[in-house]
Parts: sequence; C-alpha cells; structure tokens
Amino acid sequence: MRFKYALTLIFAPLMLCACQTTSFTYNPENREHSQLALVYLEQGPRSYANDYLAEIEYIWNEQGKELSGRLPYVSATFSTMKMQPGVYRIQAKCANAKYSGSVEGIFNFQSGGQYRVYCELKKDRNTLGFEVSTHVSLKLETLK
Repeated sequence: MRFKYALTLIFAPLMLCACQTTSFTYNPENREHSQLALVYLEQGPRSYANDYLAEIEYIWNEQGKELSGRLPYVSATFSTMKMQPGVYRIQAKCANAKYSGSVEGIFNFQSGGQYRVYCELKKDRNTLGFEVSTHVSLKLETLK
C-alpha cells in the first residue's frame, strides 16, 4: 500500500506537467510586443475526435538553432507563440483519437501578424478508386 502511495506522489506531478500548455515567446532583439507575430495553436489530441490537432514539439530558426528547449514527454506544449518576424521550421505532432505522427513545416511570420497553425488531412484515391486518407501536413492560416 505504501509503495502505491509513493508511486502516486512521484508520478502525479509528472503527469500534470505533461498535460499543461504554456505560451512560448521568442524575442531576442527585445522588440515591442506589437511587432511580434502571434501564433495560435490547436492542441490535441481530443478523445474520440476524427480531426487532427497540432502539438508543437520543436521550433528552429533559419540558422538551425532549436529554440523551444522542450524535453520530450516532460515539457509543456505551447498553446500560443509570440515570434520575432522571420522564417522558422516547426515540428509538430498531429494526432486524433486513432493516429498520431510528427510533421514539419517551414513558415514565414511577418511583424504584427496573427496566424493559426493546424494539421490538414490529405486524401488520395486507392487502387479501387475510393477516397482514403494518406497523410497529414502542417499548415499556416493568416488571421489578419
């Protein structure tokens, strides 16, 4: 009984950390917040959902430097990002109730722009002519 209680005390905080979301800000030049690009994310996966939702895993700048500093399975995922204008490579996990996988996209964020990053399901036809889901890609939608 004591062993189960000890395990609960150890793993409960880790599970809470893995489920939380946070905001990510990248602003090395200390620009005004109005000049930063604001990126909203759809978090996932949701139970019993068929649509794919994005969880940001890693972010790289144009020089290839990883910016997020996340640790797999431990660090919080990002619900919003404030980014200095520029080109970034983003790796996200696209997942729904049944499937998940990592995808990457390269995006150009403009000063003061508002964006939404989401996962888009691609469909093709199989050999019998039926429409089937083949892969998921990471997309960027401009909100303003």
